[in-house]
Amino acid sequence: MPIYFYPSGNHLPISIESIGNHWNQDSVQRPQGYPYYHWLQSNHGQGKIQIQDQSFILSEGAGILISPFTPHSYTPMYQKWETSFVTFYGSLASDLLQSYGQNGYLLIENKQHLFHNDWIDTLISADQQNGIDPLRSSSICYLFLLTLLQEKQGILTEQHPLYQQILAPVIKEIETNYDQNLTVKQLAGLVYVSPQYLSRLFNRFLGQSTSQYLLNYRIDRAKEYLVSQKQVPIQQVAFAAGFQDASHFTALFKKRVGITPMKFRQLYH
Repeated sequence: MPIYFYPSGNHLPISIESIGNHWNQDSVQRPQGYPYYHWLQSNHGQGKIQIQDQSFILSEGAGILISPFTPHSYTPMYQKWETSFVTFYGSLASDLLQSYGQNGYLLIENKQHLFHNDWIDTLISADQQNGIDPLRSSSICYLFLLTLLQEKQGILTEQHPLYQQILAPVIKEIETNYDQNLTVKQLAGLVYVSPQYLSRLFNRFLGQSTSQYLLNYRIDRAKEYLVSQKQVPIQQVAFAAGFQDASHFTALFKKRVGITPMKFRQLYH
Protein backbone atom coordinates (compact mmCIF):
# COMPACT_ATOMS: atom_id res chain seq x y z
CA MET A 1 0.00 0.00 0.00
CA PRO A 2 2.34 2.75 -1.23
CA ILE A 3 1.98 6.47 -0.60
CA TYR A 4 4.05 9.08 -2.42
CA PHE A 5 4.63 12.73 -1.61
CA TYR A 6 5.45 14.99 -4.54
CA PRO A 7 8.01 17.81 -4.36
CA SER A 8 6.44 21.08 -3.18
CA GLY A 9 6.90 24.47 -4.81
CA ASN A 10 5.77 23.50 -8.33
CA HIS A 11 4.05 26.57 -9.75
CA LEU A 12 1.55 24.60 -11.80
CA PRO A 13 -2.20 25.27 -12.10
CA ILE A 14 -2.76 21.93 -10.36
CA SER A 15 -0.13 20.16 -8.25
CA ILE A 16 -0.43 16.80 -6.50
CA GLU A 17 0.78 16.78 -2.91
CA SER A 18 0.34 13.07 -2.14
CA ILE A 19 -1.08 9.97 -3.78
CA GLY A 20 -1.70 6.41 -2.59
CA ASN A 21 -3.44 3.25 -3.76
CA HIS A 22 -4.59 -0.07 -2.29
CA TRP A 23 -4.49 1.51 1.16
CA ASN A 24 -5.64 -0.53 4.14
CA GLN A 25 -7.62 2.37 5.53
CA ASP A 26 -7.56 3.14 9.26
CA SER A 27 -9.79 5.60 11.07
CA VAL A 28 -8.87 9.26 10.47
CA GLN A 29 -9.93 12.27 12.54
CA ARG A 30 -9.29 15.77 11.17
CA PRO A 31 -11.16 18.38 13.25
CA GLN A 32 -9.38 21.18 11.37
CA GLY A 33 -9.59 19.49 7.98
CA TYR A 34 -6.70 18.95 5.56
CA PRO A 35 -4.87 21.92 3.97
CA TYR A 36 -5.41 20.64 0.38
CA TYR A 37 -8.18 19.16 -1.72
CA HIS A 38 -8.56 15.49 -0.85
CA TRP A 39 -10.06 12.86 -3.15
CA LEU A 40 -10.86 9.57 -1.37
CA GLN A 41 -12.37 6.58 -3.16
CA SER A 42 -13.49 3.21 -1.88
CA ASN A 43 -12.01 0.24 -3.74
CA HIS A 44 -13.21 -2.59 -1.53
CA GLY A 45 -15.38 -2.57 1.57
CA GLN A 46 -17.19 0.42 3.03
CA GLY A 47 -16.35 3.43 5.15
CA LYS A 48 -18.34 5.98 7.10
CA ILE A 49 -17.57 9.62 6.27
CA GLN A 50 -18.45 12.42 8.70
CA ILE A 51 -18.29 15.99 7.41
CA GLN A 52 -19.38 18.52 10.00
CA ASP A 53 -22.96 17.43 10.86
CA GLN A 54 -23.45 15.13 7.86
CA SER A 55 -22.52 11.48 7.49
CA PHE A 56 -22.25 9.22 4.42
CA ILE A 57 -21.49 5.62 3.66
CA LEU A 58 -18.76 5.38 1.04
CA SER A 59 -19.50 2.10 -0.69
CA GLU A 60 -17.27 0.20 -3.09
CA GLY A 61 -16.77 2.24 -6.27
CA ALA A 62 -17.87 5.55 -4.72
CA GLY A 63 -15.68 8.56 -3.99
CA ILE A 64 -15.71 11.89 -2.21
CA LEU A 65 -13.79 15.12 -2.82
CA ILE A 66 -13.25 17.15 0.36
CA SER A 67 -12.36 20.85 0.23
CA PRO A 68 -9.36 22.27 2.11
CA PHE A 69 -9.77 22.89 5.84
CA THR A 70 -13.18 21.19 5.97
CA PRO A 71 -13.50 19.30 9.29
CA HIS A 72 -14.05 15.61 8.62
CA SER A 73 -13.42 12.06 9.73
CA TYR A 74 -13.74 8.62 8.21
CA THR A 75 -13.59 5.10 9.55
CA PRO A 76 -13.97 1.54 8.19
CA MET A 77 -17.43 0.02 8.53
CA TYR A 78 -16.03 -3.51 8.81
CA GLN A 79 -12.67 -5.16 9.38
CA LYS A 80 -11.05 -4.13 6.11
CA TRP A 81 -11.59 -1.07 3.93
CA GLU A 82 -9.31 -0.53 0.94
CA THR A 83 -9.06 2.99 -0.48
CA SER A 84 -7.07 5.06 -2.94
CA PHE A 85 -6.53 8.80 -2.55
CA VAL A 86 -4.98 11.96 -3.92
CA THR A 87 -4.38 15.33 -2.30
CA PHE A 88 -3.76 18.31 -4.56
CA TYR A 89 -3.76 22.10 -4.73
CA GLY A 90 -3.40 24.98 -7.21
CA SER A 91 -5.23 27.97 -8.66
CA LEU A 92 -6.86 25.97 -11.45
CA ALA A 93 -8.16 23.40 -8.97
CA SER A 94 -9.76 26.22 -6.97
CA ASP A 95 -11.33 27.68 -10.11
CA LEU A 96 -12.75 24.35 -11.25
CA LEU A 97 -14.16 23.44 -7.87
CA GLN A 98 -15.37 26.78 -6.52
CA SER A 99 -18.97 26.07 -7.56
CA TYR A 100 -18.97 22.97 -5.36
CA GLY A 101 -17.33 24.45 -2.30
CA GLN A 102 -20.44 25.54 -0.39
CA ASN A 103 -20.84 22.21 1.43
CA GLY A 104 -17.15 21.44 1.63
CA TYR A 105 -17.42 18.23 -0.35
CA LEU A 106 -18.45 16.62 -3.64
CA LEU A 107 -19.87 13.11 -3.32
CA ILE A 108 -19.93 10.68 -6.26
CA GLU A 109 -22.04 7.63 -5.38
CA ASN A 110 -22.85 6.16 -8.79
CA LYS A 111 -20.20 3.65 -9.89
CA GLN A 112 -21.13 4.19 -13.53
CA HIS A 113 -20.02 7.81 -13.29
CA LEU A 114 -16.60 7.12 -11.77
CA PHE A 115 -13.68 5.47 -13.49
CA HIS A 116 -12.58 3.98 -10.16
CA ASN A 117 -8.89 3.85 -9.29
CA ASP A 118 -7.43 3.28 -12.77
CA TRP A 119 -5.96 6.77 -13.11
CA ILE A 120 -4.32 6.61 -9.69
CA ASP A 121 -2.79 3.20 -10.40
CA THR A 122 -1.62 4.40 -13.83
CA LEU A 123 0.02 7.53 -12.43
CA ILE A 124 1.78 5.68 -9.61
CA SER A 125 3.02 3.05 -12.07
CA ALA A 126 4.37 5.76 -14.40
CA ASP A 127 6.15 7.47 -11.50
CA GLN A 128 7.73 4.17 -10.42
CA GLN A 129 9.00 3.44 -13.92
CA ASN A 130 10.01 6.89 -15.16
CA GLY A 131 10.35 9.04 -12.06
CA ILE A 132 8.07 11.75 -10.76
CA ASP A 133 7.00 14.24 -13.43
CA PRO A 134 4.95 17.09 -11.87
CA LEU A 135 3.63 18.25 -15.25
CA ARG A 136 2.40 14.76 -16.14
CA SER A 137 0.69 14.36 -12.77
CA SER A 138 -0.83 17.85 -13.10
CA SER A 139 -2.40 17.11 -16.48
CA ILE A 140 -3.75 13.70 -15.40
CA CYS A 141 -5.28 15.21 -12.26
CA TYR A 142 -6.80 18.00 -14.37
CA LEU A 143 -8.43 15.49 -16.72
CA PHE A 144 -9.78 13.57 -13.74
CA LEU A 145 -11.35 16.70 -12.26
CA LEU A 146 -12.91 17.65 -15.59
CA THR A 147 -14.42 14.19 -15.93
CA LEU A 148 -15.63 14.28 -12.34
CA LEU A 149 -17.34 17.65 -12.77
CA GLN A 150 -18.80 16.81 -16.17
CA GLU A 151 -20.31 13.62 -14.82
CA LYS A 152 -21.65 15.39 -11.73
CA GLN A 153 -23.18 18.16 -13.80
CA GLY A 154 -24.68 15.62 -16.16
CA ILE A 155 -26.31 13.73 -13.32
CA LEU A 156 -27.80 16.87 -11.83
CA THR A 157 -28.64 19.06 -14.78
CA GLU A 158 -28.75 17.82 -18.32
CA GLN A 159 -31.99 15.85 -17.99
CA HIS A 160 -33.92 18.77 -16.48
CA PRO A 161 -36.46 20.40 -18.86
CA LEU A 162 -35.34 23.93 -17.99
CA TYR A 163 -31.75 23.01 -18.78
CA GLN A 164 -32.76 21.51 -22.11
CA GLN A 165 -35.13 24.32 -23.13
CA ILE A 166 -33.18 27.38 -21.96
CA LEU A 167 -29.59 26.66 -20.95
CA ALA A 168 -28.64 24.20 -23.68
CA PRO A 169 -29.34 26.65 -26.56
CA VAL A 170 -27.51 29.44 -24.74
CA ILE A 171 -24.49 27.25 -24.02
CA LYS A 172 -24.41 26.19 -27.67
CA GLU A 173 -24.47 29.86 -28.73
CA ILE A 174 -21.59 30.63 -26.36
CA GLU A 175 -19.55 27.68 -27.60
CA THR A 176 -20.20 28.65 -31.24
CA ASN A 177 -19.77 32.43 -31.08
CA TYR A 178 -17.64 33.08 -27.99
CA ASP A 179 -15.25 35.13 -30.15
CA GLN A 180 -18.03 37.60 -30.99
CA ASN A 181 -19.25 40.51 -28.86
CA LEU A 182 -21.84 38.46 -26.98
CA THR A 183 -23.82 40.04 -24.14
CA VAL A 184 -26.03 38.48 -21.49
CA LYS A 185 -28.96 40.47 -22.87
CA GLN A 186 -28.42 38.96 -26.33
CA LEU A 187 -28.16 35.45 -24.90
CA ALA A 188 -31.34 35.92 -22.86
CA GLY A 189 -33.18 37.22 -25.93
CA LEU A 190 -32.21 34.08 -27.79
CA VAL A 191 -34.46 32.01 -25.49
CA TYR A 192 -37.01 34.79 -24.74
CA VAL A 193 -36.27 35.24 -21.04
CA SER A 194 -34.92 38.14 -19.00
CA PRO A 195 -31.16 38.39 -18.31
CA GLN A 196 -31.91 38.12 -14.59
CA TYR A 197 -33.88 34.89 -15.00
CA LEU A 198 -31.21 33.40 -17.26
CA SER A 199 -28.51 34.12 -14.68
CA ARG A 200 -30.65 32.55 -11.96
CA LEU A 201 -30.88 29.37 -14.03
CA PHE A 202 -27.13 29.36 -14.66
CA ASN A 203 -26.54 29.73 -10.92
CA ARG A 204 -29.06 27.02 -10.13
CA PHE A 205 -27.70 24.41 -12.52
CA LEU A 206 -24.06 25.38 -13.05
CA GLY A 207 -23.21 27.36 -9.93
CA GLN A 208 -22.28 30.56 -11.76
CA SER A 209 -23.97 33.46 -13.50
CA THR A 210 -24.33 33.77 -17.27
CA SER A 211 -21.54 36.34 -17.46
CA GLN A 212 -19.25 34.16 -15.33
CA TYR A 213 -19.90 31.15 -17.54
CA LEU A 214 -19.14 33.19 -20.67
CA LEU A 215 -15.94 34.56 -19.12
CA ASN A 216 -14.82 31.12 -17.95
CA TYR A 217 -15.46 29.65 -21.38
CA ARG A 218 -13.42 32.37 -23.06
CA ILE A 219 -10.59 31.91 -20.56
CA ASP A 220 -10.56 28.18 -21.30
CA ARG A 221 -10.39 28.82 -25.05
CA ALA A 222 -7.60 31.32 -24.45
CA LYS A 223 -5.64 28.65 -22.57
CA GLU A 224 -5.97 26.35 -25.57
CA TYR A 225 -4.70 29.07 -27.92
CA LEU A 226 -1.80 29.89 -25.60
CA VAL A 227 -0.64 26.28 -25.50
CA SER A 228 -1.40 25.13 -29.05
CA GLN A 229 -0.33 28.31 -30.88
CA LYS A 230 2.78 29.36 -29.01
CA GLN A 231 3.94 31.88 -31.65
CA VAL A 232 0.69 33.88 -31.68
CA PRO A 233 0.99 37.19 -29.77
CA ILE A 234 -1.02 37.60 -26.59
CA GLN A 235 -3.10 40.37 -28.18
CA GLN A 236 -4.24 38.04 -30.98
CA VAL A 237 -5.03 35.32 -28.45
CA ALA A 238 -7.21 37.80 -26.60
CA PHE A 239 -9.16 38.73 -29.73
CA ALA A 240 -9.51 35.09 -30.81
CA ALA A 241 -11.02 34.21 -27.42
CA GLY A 242 -13.55 37.04 -27.57
CA PHE A 243 -11.84 39.75 -25.52
CA GLN A 244 -11.86 43.23 -27.01
CA ASP A 245 -8.83 44.56 -25.14
CA ALA A 246 -5.54 42.75 -24.51
CA SER A 247 -4.79 44.57 -21.26
CA HIS A 248 -8.23 43.76 -19.89
CA PHE A 249 -7.77 40.13 -20.98
CA THR A 250 -4.43 39.89 -19.18
CA ALA A 251 -5.89 41.33 -15.98
CA LEU A 252 -8.90 38.98 -16.06
CA PHE A 253 -6.73 35.98 -16.90
CA LYS A 254 -4.36 36.65 -14.01
CA LYS A 255 -7.24 37.17 -11.59
CA ARG A 256 -8.91 33.97 -12.72
CA VAL A 257 -5.92 31.67 -13.20
CA GLY A 258 -3.43 33.23 -10.78
CA ILE A 259 -0.72 33.88 -13.37
CA THR A 260 -0.43 36.00 -16.54
CA PRO A 261 -1.13 34.50 -19.99
CA MET A 262 2.59 34.60 -20.79
CA LYS A 263 3.47 32.72 -17.59
CA PHE A 264 0.75 30.18 -18.33
CA ARG A 265 2.18 29.61 -21.82
CA GLN A 266 5.65 29.15 -20.34
CA LEU A 267 4.35 26.29 -18.18
CA TYR A 268 3.81 24.28 -21.34
CA HIS A 269 6.67 25.60 -23.48
